[in-house]
Amino acid sequence: MAHKTLPLIAFNRGLCSRLGLSRQDVKRIALSARTFINWMPRILGSMSIRPGLGYLGATKSNLTAKYLEFIFSTTDKALVELTDSVMRVWVSDALITRVSVASAVTNGNFTSNLNDWTDNDESGAASSWVTGYMQLLGTGTNAAIRDQTVSVAPGDLGTEHALRIIVARGPVMIRVGSTAGGDEYIGERELKTGEHSLAFTPTSAFRIRFFSRKDRAVWVNSCNVESAGVMEIATNWAEADLDNIRFDQSADVLFVACSGQQQSRIERGSTRSWSVVLYQSDDGPFRTMNIGPGTMAPGVISGNTTLTSSVPFFRSSHVGALFAITSTGQTVSKSMGVVNDATNSIRVTGVTTDRAFTIVLTGLSTTGNTVILQRSFDNAVWAAVSGKSWTADTTEPYTDGLDNQIVYYRLLCSVYAAGTTVASLTISTGSIRGIARVTAWTSSLIVSAEVLTAFGGTTATADWEEGQWSDYRGRPSAVGFDGGRLWWGGKDQIVGSVSDAFSSFDPQTEGDSGPINRTLPGGQVDTINWILSLQRLLFGGQGAEYSCRSSSLDEPLTPTNFNPKKASTQGSAPVPAKAIDNQGIFVQRGGTRVYTLVASANQVTYDYTSKNLCEIVPEIGLPQITRMAVQRQPDTRVHFVRSDGTVAILIFDSVEQVTCWVELETDGLVEDVVVLPGDAGDDEDHVYYLVKRTINSATVRYLEKWAFQSECIGGTTSKLADSFVAYSGAATTTVTAAHLAGKEVVIWADGTDVGTAADLSLTYTLDGSGQATLPTAVAAYVVGLYYEAPFESGKLLELASQGETPLNQMKAIRSLGLIMADVHPKGLRFGVDATHLDNLPGIEAGRAISQTAMRTDYDEDPIIFPGSWSTDEPLYLLAAAPRPVTVLSAVIEVETS
Repeated sequence: MAHKTLPLIAFNRGLCSRLGLSRQDVKRIALSARTFINWMPRILGSMSIRPGLGYLGATKSNLTAKYLEFIFSTTDKALVELTDSVMRVWVSDALITRVSVASAVTNGNFTSNLNDWTDNDESGAASSWVTGYMQLLGTGTNAAIRDQTVSVAPGDLGTEHALRIIVARGPVMIRVGSTAGGDEYIGERELKTGEHSLAFTPTSAFRIRFFSRKDRAVWVNSCNVESAGVMEIATNWAEADLDNIRFDQSADVLFVACSGQQQSRIERGSTRSWSVVLYQSDDGPFRTMNIGPGTMAPGVISGNTTLTSSVPFFRSSHVGALFAITSTGQTVSKSMGVVNDATNSIRVTGVTTDRAFTIVLTGLSTTGNTVILQRSFDNAVWAAVSGKSWTADTTEPYTDGLDNQIVYYRLLCSVYAAGTTVASLTISTGSIRGIARVTAWTSSLIVSAEVLTAFGGTTATADWEEGQWSDYRGRPSAVGFDGGRLWWGGKDQIVGSVSDAFSSFDPQTEGDSGPINRTLPGGQVDTINWILSLQRLLFGGQGAEYSCRSSSLDEPLTPTNFNPKKASTQGSAPVPAKAIDNQGIFVQRGGTRVYTLVASANQVTYDYTSKNLCEIVPEIGLPQITRMAVQRQPDTRVHFVRSDGTVAILIFDSVEQVTCWVELETDGLVEDVVVLPGDAGDDEDHVYYLVKRTINSATVRYLEKWAFQSECIGGTTSKLADSFVAYSGAATTTVTAAHLAGKEVVIWADGTDVGTAADLSLTYTLDGSGQATLPTAVAAYVVGLYYEAPFESGKLLELASQGETPLNQMKAIRSLGLIMADVHPKGLRFGVDATHLDNLPGIEAGRAISQTAMRTDYDEDPIIFPGSWSTDEPLYLLAAAPRPVTVLSAVIEVETS
């Protein structure tokens, strides 16, 4: 017989030293567990029963949800909740809610006219009613304007209001102020196509102004004061889309990609003002130039028009698509209604008659206006052409005689008095590339469109390009920021915006700031699941992970210096990857294993390689990982939601070389996880779970928040229960948790577990209204669902430094020495399995131990262990809510044969 003392759990650094253990030894021992559920270990410190989950509220109609973190700064953050076609927003753990006010917008739905909206259109611009919409059509310079003054009852002054505005075709400009045309309440802002909920607090009547200077029609669908209730904004994302949503943030905007859906923007105008709008680019990206026989022609060069194809081409799914048409010859035109209004320029080259162009002015006579011809040699600095000034209508040719020079010409209104003058220039040489967006489908030959960049003519041409994104061609499935560009990935295409212009993809942008449009290498179509910005730009495809390189380390990516290469061929699952410092964490394409992307030490390539994080527990991701979030404080913890409703948590530290997996279970199914940074003074991040529970035979979905470990160590309120609520106030015998009606619960009240059971069983059942009665009044309580925390060691073995490893020898545990902190006297049970457990001793050193008082420190003589001879006799520990316990070490004495 031989007796050996084995440290099974020894996280504390000082204890490691006293036991003669290296850091690597301790890591190996601490991780050798076959069951590790609802415990939360520290990197090198302790393990505690995991904190409880605090109830915040239910999802919209208890529907499946996805939560997006909005982090403007560590002190300014929110949770965006997406359910079936609805968005809600949580700020400071409460939903944004509107209060009831009597103020109302008159004729805010534009049912049959624009009555009650004052017409303040500027010269040449027009506002009108069009089949249920307020239409605004500017001139490019002057604005179409509609105003309304809304009265506010005395009792509602100083009370928050909110305007619900739906823009059917944007962008539309808005101001809301206390004065005519003022913006004291809502500063002038652009409303893109979509739905907006804009909050403000009036101290007087408020004036709403909608306006647009665009020379194409924009439409407001409705504008109303919101009624009381939770702010809800309509979205295009159905429940089936939620797992496909990818997003990244810049300032007050979340840019959102979703496979099969048009890209969107979630915008925050202020803490309580939010919008969901379409993400639209006006200048690209485009597919390659048409090489077929078909021609295309716009109906007019600017404004709203039609596009006509010579062959059947258009589909109804082209609505929203861009088309660029390059003219043969150049025509520019402008309706001038203000001084310094000017046409676009024409570019004149060649010699003699090739340089001839025509000037046409109409609506000029008798107005008192003056129009002049200007020229420029760089399309930037302009000078008047001598002798070319008009005060009356004219049509006349002009040839400048500047052979072999490139000169730009335009017409400008140098004096404005009244009316509208239409000025145009036409030349048969050169070309202009115009762009339009399809707004409605008529047939395979004709669609309606709005002109975004003026065309150069209306003659049919074969020189046209189709936009890369549409419901017909497909939409990006991933989005991310890197190097000052917004990147979109879809199928095998990756597209980066113009530098610092996140909605521009103009291929005519010159230099390194131009857009980047590439196909991934490899030949196969590889759907992009995520985009990650580390030392390099990384894309996660189904078949491989791609690293985008420049020619030299740390050089920026440019249109001519961009080389995507495969960094790993593991392939990724449709779960967004996360960054941890300079590493990336992603789920392998099978959905059950987790890999890290780490920069190689190779000084030549310095590329990323993949490393398996599931080596010690290959099955940890089963049956499948569906969601992931990273918590950085108090330790780096990665929460992986699994399809069976449990959570695998990775405690990770590359410096300390720690890779530890634990599991979380609750009375329900976890469906989502999201993390927000802690507030000032917090030593932990804020971790939120979406939990599907069954309450009174009904399915509910609750947003629940991890308590801090510091809130789970005893004291007046100890938050060790799931879906808990806390109360502090007047003494009461009634405990209430309406959201847990009919459930068995545990209760911690006035600093102790009020249950009387000697073991870890439940002690209270809430009635149909969610209440229970205590025998004694209490001033503070925490009530929630019970959970257990079992720990079962792996097969016992000795350290190599202590002798041979007795894996197959008969052995028995004779004693257990525990060092603990913040422990309830019934906070831990121990034994060899779940059915043979002992409580902590009730008598120590000849004195009885209180069975209700918390113990800050526990360092007692070893306890006789109820062991038996076996080749595989593990140590089994069990903790349970609501009783705190933190285990610093467990030292066992093992007898071997």
